[in-house]
Amino acid sequence: MTETLQNSPFGLIERMIAMRYLRAKKNQGGVGFIAVISFTCIMLAIAAMITIMSIMNGFRSDMIRLTIGSEGHIYVSPAQPDPTLEQIQDLEARMKAVQGVENAFQFTQHYTGVQANGQFALAQVIGIETDNLMAFELISSGVIQGDLRSLSEGSGADQYIAIGSAMAANLGVQAGDKLLVYSPRTRQTISGAVPVRKTYTIGAVFDVGLYVTNLTYIYMDLEEATLLFEAGQVQGDVQLRLIDPDQIDALRQPIFEAADQPIYQSTWKQRNQSTASALRIEQIAMRLIFMIVVVIAAFPVLASMIMLVKNKSRDIAILRTIGTTRGAILRIFLMSGATVGVLGTLVGLIVGVVFCLNLYSIQLFIEGMMGVQLFPQDVYQLTDRIPVKIVWSEVASVAMWGFMISAMAVFWPAWQASKIDPVEALRYD
Repeated sequence: MTETLQNSPFGLIERMIAMRYLRAKKNQGGVGFIAVISFTCIMLAIAAMITIMSIMNGFRSDMIRLTIGSEGHIYVSPAQPDPTLEQIQDLEARMKAVQGVENAFQFTQHYTGVQANGQFALAQVIGIETDNLMAFELISSGVIQGDLRSLSEGSGADQYIAIGSAMAANLGVQAGDKLLVYSPRTRQTISGAVPVRKTYTIGAVFDVGLYVTNLTYIYMDLEEATLLFEAGQVQGDVQLRLIDPDQIDALRQPIFEAADQPIYQSTWKQRNQSTASALRIEQIAMRLIFMIVVVIAAFPVLASMIMLVKNKSRDIAILRTIGTTRGAILRIFLMSGATVGVLGTLVGLIVGVVFCLNLYSIQLFIEGMMGVQLFPQDVYQLTDRIPVKIVWSEVASVAMWGFMISAMAVFWPAWQASKIDPVEALRYD
């Protein structure tokens, strides 16, 4: 038996002793009960960490998907003032020729006010050709009333535009109704300068799932927008859609070179920098917080191991006198404590993943029970469904963190157990 104990690291006997110690009864210090509490703490901490990280990943992924689904990836404009139409068309053609660019087209973008049914709202009016707008799959597939192809049709007050669903709801309008659009330009009348404004017909209402887009975006025919806001003067902005949106940084230099003229260039990340930065900072902060929570959850494991070593000092002395090595004692107590951490981490992983996979059903159940909306669209800027995205590499990193913290929590008590002197431990027994 002595030879087996000495020559079989992590062998059957060491495992049996470790599990026996882990199941210590109440009259032996209550280590078993504390082990259950430790297991529960680690399990809940790991499950919470996976859930929060997955929700943050889902929120960030949805924001990016919806943002680039209704906006360009890169924006280019000539640096020279008052470019001619021929110069802009030449720039547009050069941008289309860049490898990795799916499409490039002219557009305008103006912030203004709109009015209908005595209600006033702020809007972002985008001038774009109908075919280019139809290429935005998120918008073309999100039409809930009317038809986007009507943008190039009609004249005068019957000229068609497309607006977001939230704006339509706030103004109390739908497809076929009239909408008054103001221009920052003014015209002189007998009574003085008055703002230029024009009435349009709502040809389509869209819902893209991003609240700010649904609330403020209006799409208008490019030529009509140029007349209303710029008095027919071409603005010179070109919007680029990439085959792979992740290649934004890699394509910036080729775009500069292909332009063959001084240009200004910006990306959707720069235009949404505050939102992107806030999401990233929040994501990092939440990860750090829950890493600390896992560390805190490991303290009951440390406490239970210290109690176990104290209560089993006589058993340790006996094992040492029959030939058990210090290494064997160290391994026995490592296995006792690490088992709690490993099992807690594994069960936490399973609970966290299952919770994330069924999060929408859980959300609907809680909302039905409480009678409140957990994820208001006007607050979180997305649809009313809590977004979730499980990144398996992050799940693996959470598992490694749980294992590492558990091992660190039990190593010191196990090391102290291996250093117990059997003579001192048995002196008064």
